[in-house]
Amino acid sequence: MSIRVDSQKIKQLVTRIFEKSGAKSEEAATVADNLVQAEMRGIRSHGLVQVANYSKLMRSGKINCSADIKIIRESESTLSIDADHAPGSVAGKYAMARTIEKARKNGVAISTVKNATHFGFAAYYAMDALAENFIGLSFTSTGLGVAPFGGFEKMLGTNPICVAVPAGKERPVVFDAATSNAAFNKCFFAYTEGRKIPSDWALDKDGKPTTDPADVVTGGGALLPFGGYKGYGLGLIVFIITTLLSGTSVIDDDGGKVTENTKKVAYNFAAIDISRFTDVKDFKENLDVSIRRLKNSKKLPGTQEIYISGEIEFNLAEKAEKEGLEIFDGVESEINRTLRELGFTETVSDSRF
Repeated sequence: MSIRVDSQKIKQLVTRIFEKSGAKSEEAATVADNLVQAEMRGIRSHGLVQVANYSKLMRSGKINCSADIKIIRESESTLSIDADHAPGSVAGKYAMARTIEKARKNGVAISTVKNATHFGFAAYYAMDALAENFIGLSFTSTGLGVAPFGGFEKMLGTNPICVAVPAGKERPVVFDAATSNAAFNKCFFAYTEGRKIPSDWALDKDGKPTTDPADVVTGGGALLPFGGYKGYGLGLIVFIITTLLSGTSVIDDDGGKVTENTKKVAYNFAAIDISRFTDVKDFKENLDVSIRRLKNSKKLPGTQEIYISGEIEFNLAEKAEKEGLEIFDGVESEINRTLRELGFTETVSDSRF
């Protein structure tokens, strides 16, 4: 069962939840916007299912609602930022804005963020570069959850990669994907709704394939990297350019072992000014032509349409805007429970479309 809600009304409600959980009004609105946009784009694992979790983390202080975000190192085209465990959306938006600002002056800029928290879906930041006719890149490390190729112990995060590229008449190209077969939160979402997961997503604690999300969420199992050694290699690279490049230490006191410190979250953002390399109009026209050629290329039997990265998400967001945002029972009940805990009398159903 599900209901359809108005995206603006539910965003206002979630903003109030985060304000009551300790966040400042503007920051609460940013975090709520991140989750609602993810939900609208069909990235439900990073959407409203996170409301109750974020609220708990804010109330417990694990997400620092009074964070002092600081620039540690800076050059003309680089930034190193300490987020002080601020809400991920807040630290991410701050870092990406500063990265874009430097790219305007220098053509290319890159930033790292350490002592961060879960930042939601990566495209939320990379797409900020599109309005500038820049290419935006966004990466994050996550808590340990993915086995290395050939192993079954959790040693890396799901470590997503996002690249957003502006087009002309066509929609932007937005590639946003975890380096595991599935994001951890997709397992968490299935766990919340009582659904099975595909057998190629994860292993249980003994290294055997599993369809039970509980094996991953609570049972000590591990996610699998996508594409075998290729996803494993990309996940390792994301770990290096986020966690290690940000200056986050993973060295144990007794001499160099990887420890639970790898659960520390770190980001990496980059912005590229297309005009420093080629004419923007020509670039967009060539990308438009490339997109149309891909979409009009020969289709396999049973394929109705060839999609460009990000296209399905844009379609879903437009549908949610027109028809209302669909929220399922499991997520609705979790948000309603959080509302009751915080003393609210209203429920999600008050935001019906």
